[in-house]
Amino acid sequence: MAAATFDYGFTLSNGSKIIHGEGVMVKDAYPPELKIPGQLQVFSPGGKADPQTPCFCGPHGIFSFDVNLRMPRHVHMSPKASGDGNRYIVEKILVMNGVALAELSGEIYVVPPNTMVLIGPGVPHTWTACPPGLDLQGLGISGDEKIVSEGKFVAVFEYEMPTGFFPTAQTNVLKEESDYVKCDDLHGIKIPAFTVEQLKKDAWFVWGRGAQKLNQ
Repeated sequence: MAAATFDYGFTLSNGSKIIHGEGVMVKDAYPPELKIPGQLQVFSPGGKADPQTPCFCGPHGIFSFDVNLRMPRHVHMSPKASGDGNRYIVEKILVMNGVALAELSGEIYVVPPNTMVLIGPGVPHTWTACPPGLDLQGLGISGDEKIVSEGKFVAVFEYEMPTGFFPTAQTNVLKEESDYVKCDDLHGIKIPAFTVEQLKKDAWFVWGRGAQKLNQ
């Protein structure tokens, strides 16, 4: 029997994966003959079905953001399964509602609701809410779907393994534990408070199978 292949979302050059829109597998929750309404949005087939999908064994919960919550840039590490030292691990963020801003390796992404971001190992990252008033439909991003940021969002988070918070001023992807440089100035590495106009000029806008800049 041939192995199943899975094509979820799109992958950034830094190794992070984003699943939204056409990248989500939508299927009926029940057999059609039962005539019970309900659809599933499947963001991942799971590690058992797809070896490229991490298995998650770390903490799992909900984090509510607004524009005043500007996270310091950081990475996540856990002890290696064998041998000494730590390895970088994947963090999963599922934006449930609202519009998020994510910094991944120094680039800013506007992340719409119903989007999962698998932050690649060693990718410095930070999050905040998109400023209120950013109109994705008005900018030609979201098609027929009206999405306007209200300055807050709710995310579900999950870590590949139990981990800590490793703050850093670095934006390049880190490969080895020795690459990591700690930053004690947490206020200095918080994601900036962006204006709508700054985002229109500089941010990547996630939708469907990719991310685009408005000025390109």
